[in-house]
Amino acid sequence: MTALLPIIEELADCQTDAQRADWLLRVPAGVICRDSSAIRRVLMESRFALGVQAFEVEFAAINATRLPDGGLPQTVVLGVQAVRSFLRDIVRKGGGR
Repeated sequence: MTALLPIIEELADCQTDAQRADWLLRVPAGVICRDSSAIRRVLMESRFALGVQAFEVEFAAINATRLPDGGLPQTVVLGVQAVRSFLRDIVRKGGGR
């Protein structure tokens, strides 16, 4: 038994980068915010470098200053879209360790 919350244990139990990528695409933003250090640690321990980068982009977007209309700056949106595209490619190919 670990001290991790069940949703973080799901990430820790992933066997491949494709499974980790799928988890990152589905996890609620609130969990990313609340459990950022545990998520970062699990991704780093699994040596999923793209996952760490994707996590950092998602975390930055959650914490980004919003525009007067409530939207995110285009640079933030483009970064999020790009890393999600990379994660979807990994999931689709089913690759990874």
